[in-house]
Amino acid sequence: MQITVDASDPQIGVLPVPGRRHPRRPTPGTLRLHVGLQDAFPPVWRRIEVASDLGLVDLHDVLQVAFGWQDYHLHRFTTGPWGDPGMAFVCTADLVQAQEWDDDNSPPTWDVRVDELLAVPGERLFYNYDYGDNWWLVIEVEDVVDGAVPPGRVTLVEGAGAGPPEDCGGVDGYRLMVAAADPTHPDHRRALAEAADRYGYEVEPDQLGVVPFNGDALAARLGELGLADRPPPPCRVGEQLAGLLLRARDTDTERKLITLASWADGAADIDADTAAVMMRPLQVLLDVVGDGIRLTAAGYLPPAIVVALFDQLDMADEWIGKGNREDLTLPVLELREAGQRLGLLRKAKGRLLPTARGRKLAADPVGLWCHLANRLPLGGSDITDAGWQAGVLLLAVMASGDTTGAADRIADLLTGLGWAIDGGRPIDPRTARGLVAGDADLLGRIGSLDRDWRAPWPGPVTTGGVALARAALAGRET
Repeated sequence: MQITVDASDPQIGVLPVPGRRHPRRPTPGTLRLHVGLQDAFPPVWRRIEVASDLGLVDLHDVLQVAFGWQDYHLHRFTTGPWGDPGMAFVCTADLVQAQEWDDDNSPPTWDVRVDELLAVPGERLFYNYDYGDNWWLVIEVEDVVDGAVPPGRVTLVEGAGAGPPEDCGGVDGYRLMVAAADPTHPDHRRALAEAADRYGYEVEPDQLGVVPFNGDALAARLGELGLADRPPPPCRVGEQLAGLLLRARDTDTERKLITLASWADGAADIDADTAAVMMRPLQVLLDVVGDGIRLTAAGYLPPAIVVALFDQLDMADEWIGKGNREDLTLPVLELREAGQRLGLLRKAKGRLLPTARGRKLAADPVGLWCHLANRLPLGGSDITDAGWQAGVLLLAVMASGDTTGAADRIADLLTGLGWAIDGGRPIDPRTARGLVAGDADLLGRIGSLDRDWRAPWPGPVTTGGVALARAALAGRET
């Protein structure tokens, strides 16, 4: 028996995406795009070639560089022009504000590829930047080349016109600045006087922020984006990572989370044999508990039960002691507590009992595997809890297939999500490890992480661990 979690399933995700019109191209190609600044005079335009599998987040970065902006303001892509924008795909900050104001739930740009909205010559997409100055770019497909992508995944072909400075007052302000900065412009004197009245008479024309188009310099800045090193955007960002994205405090943290979401996007396959091996500790726990056992007066498992678990799961290889007292045998205690957090066991009137779900799944390793995937992470109470967020980040790192430097990466991302220690110090790796200790122990116990003590924490992720983490982050019943 095999269960597959297909991350391309449109039901997986945090928000609907009714504006998408095309399936993703199976093989990346090149889109030649003409991008023009609407209502600008003299005309401002760029002709660029981009890889068809760029994400809208990547295209946003390209447009910011191409027109000389600094990413100070909100932005969105729309399927229609100003006045009739159609479907909008919004940046994270825009999405956060929309949710705060209970506004429309436009889908985010995180998991939308360019070729989903621009696929054939003549097709257009619109980019709205800075809702105060209200810049609109018209993006039109001029040509599509199959089977090859441009060097660095973006190439500047040609262009004309200086990009408008930030906060210059929109198209009218841009026209004024262009005229004031150009001594050969027919309206130069009038524009210079108006600019002096608006910005101060001590301002020189070359201080107005108008930078003439320079193709070589612009091409170099596009190369510095490093698009070739970015993974393709995910098909869907699962609900847990989406929740973290809405809490990102800076663009760097947002980009790192999107990268993790991309690596977590693969299908999660599990077969019955692998599930049986991974779920054995939980099945042994359920089998030993049976229909229920009486706890000690202190609320611990009785010694005979502790010994049974200790021996059957070969815990002597990892723990020094007799293995007959739960309060002194941490591996048994942690496993029992994990069973309770997973909703497989419960305490009632001095007894430890299987729940209805525990009884149902006791002899079903695949079902138990799926149940575990849907209950991870175990740490923390909800998305507002640092332990929960750290657990999601651990899963995302595992889903990437590479846990190298996991503690540092989790600590860095937690800091970028607004967490701090001791009056504002960044989260350190030791704190990050403590926040996910319970999750890491269970994941190691079931073989999702290689528990070789010689390997750096939390140990290399196994193939089964990658599948489990991806299923957990997919965010639906499997």
